[in-house]
Amino acid sequence: MTNNFSPRYDSAQNPAYFIDFTASSSGKRLSGTKRQIRWRFGFSNREAIENGSTGPACRGEEHEVILTWSLTSGKRTILFDGEELHYSMGKISQ
Repeated sequence: MTNNFSPRYDSAQNPAYFIDFTASSSGKRLSGTKRQIRWRFGFSNREAIENGSTGPACRGEEHEVILTWSLTSGKRTILFDGEELHYSMGKISQ
């Protein structure tokens, strides 16, 4: 079986870049019962790099991933650009 998949981004031609990272604790009643981690990253604009641009001019497509989990209910969610990719209910923490 041959794989005809070609990656949308080539790290040699348009590398990913870091924008932001945050980790927080929150919850309705107790602030330490829910955890959230947020990553923001992007892929550089290949055409801008090829034209000799540098810095912010090379910013391309940007994305956000948010991981949220509850220590009390066991719920876990993963969002990618605001769309839910994963939702699960685990065991309640003891």
